[in-house]
Amino acid sequence: MTSFTSTAAFYSRYRVPYPESLLDGLKTDADLGRESLVLDLATGPGRLALALAPSVREVVAVDIEPEMLDEGTRLARSKDIANVRWVHARAEALAVVPGSVDLVTIGEAIHRLDPSLIRHRIGQWLKDDACVALVGCFGVMHGEHAWQESLRGALTDWTNEPLDGPPAMPRGKDHDIRRLIEAGFAGVVNREFTVSHVWSRDGILGHLHSTSRFSLSALGDSRKRFEAAVLDALGPDEARQFPQDVSCGYTIGWKPGSDAASSPSGGT
Repeated sequence: MTSFTSTAAFYSRYRVPYPESLLDGLKTDADLGRESLVLDLATGPGRLALALAPSVREVVAVDIEPEMLDEGTRLARSKDIANVRWVHARAEALAVVPGSVDLVTIGEAIHRLDPSLIRHRIGQWLKDDACVALVGCFGVMHGEHAWQESLRGALTDWTNEPLDGPPAMPRGKDHDIRRLIEAGFAGVVNREFTVSHVWSRDGILGHLHSTSRFSLSALGDSRKRFEAAVLDALGPDEARQFPQDVSCGYTIGWKPGSDAASSPSGGT
């Protein structure tokens, strides 16, 4: 598994924020309220944790990367958010009171966890009327704009790996629905949203540096050559902007035996 060392500041600054429509839908589906406890696994710098915190009693934000937790703590202070508890741990080894959690979220990171073990643990942690949501967005390369084709070509040349189409999404609705159903969760549904985003050249570079593959630690002494290759692919106009309709979504399922699980619409 590749490391996210050196990515935290880029991650918090250059990842596209989850749209309010997605967050509102998630809070409604999960029936979150002021007494709710949310467990955000592989939280990174807390994109989901900090977005949900104002609506609940507490968010426990868990990550294995200290750098990510430090960045999340910094962001929480800057936003005056005091009800996020940052925990340095492997999600699979976390100690949680059984039946105590109202919502477990995993944002763009299910592929980094032990799938069978974490699904079993989530089932133990959740209350009977609670749910798990796998949340994610497509990245900067997903789309058919000419600038994205050019960018994919540059990255293909750099990695010597074919990127002749949109790269695989860290979450995918069919994949995530199947995973939750196989794990025994009920009422599983997918919600899809779109947010319009305009990238700058620096924003595209920052987004790439927020990934493990193109992080500063992974690039090492090749950073300047990599950035030159990317900027060359984007063209010489330093003021140019790059639009993208970013697809986001979440797949949500309910713990078996809950009232919400009996509803095919996911409790909404």
